[in-house]
Amino acid sequence: MFWKKKPDFLKLWTELSLFTRRDVTQGILLAKYKKAAGSLMKSDPVSAHALLGLVACLEHDLSSMHAEHKKAIELSVSCLSLMYYALSLEKACLWNECAKYTLLALDLAPQDPKLLNAALRIAPLTGRLSLQKRLLAQWQQSHEGVRHPDQGHCEMLNESLVKHELMEQDLKLVIAAVGDALCESDAIILKHRYELIPLVDSCCFIHYRFLLPENLVATYYEDLISAKLDSVACHPRIFDVFSFSVENETMYELYDYMDRELGASADTIKVPDPKQIELIEELVAGVEV
Repeated sequence: MFWKKKPDFLKLWTELSLFTRRDVTQGILLAKYKKAAGSLMKSDPVSAHALLGLVACLEHDLSSMHAEHKKAIELSVSCLSLMYYALSLEKACLWNECAKYTLLALDLAPQDPKLLNAALRIAPLTGRLSLQKRLLAQWQQSHEGVRHPDQGHCEMLNESLVKHELMEQDLKLVIAAVGDALCESDAIILKHRYELIPLVDSCCFIHYRFLLPENLVATYYEDLISAKLDSVACHPRIFDVFSFSVENETMYELYDYMDRELGASADTIKVPDPKQIELIEELVAGVEV
């Protein structure tokens, strides 16, 4: 695997990946990594520029981030130079550009499962259902015909878009606005995932969940995203099929635990009898609690 061939570089990159926010004031903390990149410059300039690209990302200096990673790619168009650029882009919440460079890396090593999984992870954040569908088919082919757990999601979501007279572009617009809001902030998204929530009319809506480090206030970033969405000329019905939440790690894990518990007990959960509910409502009507 290409990322196992450079242990010293990987150690530095892993340490940088532990940073929990992107801010220009972190210069002192990042100084040693700039020095390490300088030491690498003669022996391994590709890794050095990639490292400087991530440092710039963590300093919230996007122009320098792009410049350093593009220098690495100019020196060597490889899985390493492309994928590490993609990882910095993902950390900066530039999801469409991240997908572009992830796919370029995947083109160089189409059988690499980590690259395919990376592409599958970022595709939902582009809103490009056609891309996700193609990657899911590629995953199924590489797994001897076994379907990916998300295999039918694109069709389900596309049906909901059609029923609300929406298009893929409408979904892409709001997701891009979420990314723009987070890109302008100092937030680093630790994890992200989406859930398809079924509706009574056989439609569904997609709910994106973003996990933040505990030292960041989730509601603050939710407000930033909401303000950005308010400023975007998006289709008013898009919010019938799209929603989001920003959560800290504790809350995120709590929801995951509740989901697992509900899944494990799905066969034993009893739905209350509607007639009994009506009777209870009559009995408590007018009673002050």
